[in-house]
Amino acid sequence: MGSAPPSKRIFLNFFDYACTGSHMCPGQWQDPNDQGHTKDRLEYWINLAKLAERGKISFIFFADSYGGQEVFAGNSDAQLRAGNQTASMDPMVLISAMAAVTKTVGFGISGSTSYLNPYILARTLSSLDHLTNGRVAWNIVTSWAKSAALSLGFDDVVPHDERYAVADEYMDVCYKLWESTWSDDAVVWDRQRRIAFDPAKVKKLDHKGKYFKMSGRFQTHPSPQRTPVLFQAGTSKSGRAFASKHAEAIYIGGLYPAQSADSVRQIRADAAARGRDAKSIKFFVGISPILGATLEEAQAKYERAKENADTIGGLAVFAAYTGIDLSKHPMDELLELKGAPGEDAVHSFLSAFNHTSGTDKPWTPRRLGETMALGGFHPAPVGTPEMVADVFEEWIRDADVDGFNISYTTSPGSFEDVVDLLRPELVRRGLMWDDYDVPGGSLRENLNGHVGRKRVPEDHYAEQFKWAADVEEDPMKEDSNDHREKRCKTSAD
Repeated sequence: MGSAPPSKRIFLNFFDYACTGSHMCPGQWQDPNDQGHTKDRLEYWINLAKLAERGKISFIFFADSYGGQEVFAGNSDAQLRAGNQTASMDPMVLISAMAAVTKTVGFGISGSTSYLNPYILARTLSSLDHLTNGRVAWNIVTSWAKSAALSLGFDDVVPHDERYAVADEYMDVCYKLWESTWSDDAVVWDRQRRIAFDPAKVKKLDHKGKYFKMSGRFQTHPSPQRTPVLFQAGTSKSGRAFASKHAEAIYIGGLYPAQSADSVRQIRADAAARGRDAKSIKFFVGISPILGATLEEAQAKYERAKENADTIGGLAVFAAYTGIDLSKHPMDELLELKGAPGEDAVHSFLSAFNHTSGTDKPWTPRRLGETMALGGFHPAPVGTPEMVADVFEEWIRDADVDGFNISYTTSPGSFEDVVDLLRPELVRRGLMWDDYDVPGGSLRENLNGHVGRKRVPEDHYAEQFKWAADVEEDPMKEDSNDHREKRCKTSAD
């Protein structure tokens, strides 16, 4: 394998769900060493945070969703039996406890622009940014699952492109709350003048858009980062446009580098066209390594995981992510898809799996379910630290990624292997450094390597919302009359 440039430093993130059960690997709760069933107690999360900090992990990334998935066989029974993405909790409530036992590791938290009120979400993230001393990222999601819509009182999801239009205006509201409404010097605590917060330095926000309206002061004073680090996933045309405008870190899918390289290049180019530093955007690919000090040890872990894998649960995961229900197909017969709605898309997934495994072995639902239960849509290398590090280098070299969202087979064992086996090899190769760039610093400082730069960069779209700055139309919009470009300024109260 070729080596990455010596100056290329990668970021490792732990990827987890606040669900009392396994994430991408249904059935692994059966392993006696797996502690996923204890996620409903703080001890699990406190220990995970301590482990992440010991391994100089950049941040713990919390995926989240609303409602259960009922695509496979029209119900959620398979995922309940498999202990997969069920018994979910709100990840927001976990962060303070995890921050209390750490000083540098960050926390990326999913929040939906489709269902969460922007004022409430902005206040929650500002509160967490204060309490963590600036270690919070927001994973911006637009919620595509009909189950979430139904659970939250809607008849269906908003169409794809309109979801991004909603999200775009949502971001404006949040930027105004975070960047425009309080001056940096509004917090005075002046005993002589008997002034805690200077009223002249706090503005009232009046926003009236197509999707949102509000009038009032933002309750929360400026947090260390003001705007949290902005994380996003989405490689459709609308998703790429949104990412190039707003995202500072982007989660991309793909089973091998060539699948993802074009999306990385396109988003970097789109960001550069907006006047942003394209290299400042960090790209993370999901990966589920199984590591051993020796190849035999790694293979034994894989075989144990294979025994515990819940193949029906794996098919339920596939159905949840693709909308394709294979429950009526016999488990051990060849998949013969004849162009039924949605089923033609299965071919591209199977082709990608074959490319990764280097085989053209025929596919059955059982084989697909097992594959999904052992890494799924993530690359899932099995081997020694040297072998897995080679895979990481291939992604860095061929897809220009900046880091990896690492999910687990068993917890905390898989994460401990990353810290104790893989990280030392990455340090030896010069792909990771011995310590955080800014120990005790903000997440944005540690992602960008700039001490003292806690705020969004000056070339970011949010910069125009800064206190006392006029808010101009976005010059990148094709339709300057679009309601989203009629930016509402904050007005002095």
